[in-house]
Amino acid sequence: MRAGLRRFLHQSETWAHEAGLTPAQHQLLLAIRGHDVKGGPTIGDVAGYLFLRHHSAVELVDRAVSAGLVVRNSDPHDARAVRLALTKAGASALARLSARNRNELTRLADHFRPLWEDLNSQAFVGPSGSVRDRISVGRVYDPIDSDGRHILVDRLWPRGLAKNDITLEWRKHLAPSTELRRWYHHDPGRFEEFAREYTKELNEHTAELRELVASSEEVPLVLLTATKDVERSAAAVLADALRTGTAAQRDRKRRSTH
Repeated sequence: MRAGLRRFLHQSETWAHEAGLTPAQHQLLLAIRGHDVKGGPTIGDVAGYLFLRHHSAVELVDRAVSAGLVVRNSDPHDARAVRLALTKAGASALARLSARNRNELTRLADHFRPLWEDLNSQAFVGPSGSVRDRISVGRVYDPIDSDGRHILVDRLWPRGLAKNDITLEWRKHLAPSTELRRWYHHDPGRFEEFAREYTKELNEHTAELRELVASSEEVPLVLLTATKDVERSAAAVLADALRTGTAAQRDRKRRSTH
């Protein structure tokens, strides 16, 4: 069955290249088209669907936007959210690829069906809830209308915001070092390298990150930043690190139960 799936995926990737897309762009279009929330998925949704780190999902979306396949739209009901949608060119390319993939899957159905029926007899129960529902990122200037722990993770207090105007935790020591923050200077071209270096710095705070991961199992965490480009913020990188820690913690629990 694995061999059959590998052959199918190889053929699918070949068709994506023939259509002028990378396989990753094809998967991105599928993730957006298949999302069941009105308005389309967020970057976080896409990252979760494709098993990507947040900064990698941002880079993938940036390239798809430049290629005219995807557009970013503001969520009319949530100022913090940016949602993704296919352009006409993106939808057209996906429709052509989907037709070819569907035909190939139909051809393989008789081969896969008996194998799948064997697997279907084995029950699997996954973890309840979504990590991305429990750990999110937002701007500190936007209205806070969700439950949970709201934590400011910038090193500097936001301009124009009085400390007695809002009640939240401030974990400024979890922010990037001053040197790294100044080097990054919110340059989109430096984000991927910034994310890698900041993730290394977070290794100095493993005990506190474990506490936040454990807390996210009980109440949602909302990491807040004053940065306008939330998708490429340190808060987004920190959220990704916590989500990874949550997934690892669940894996350890499952192994210990077995």
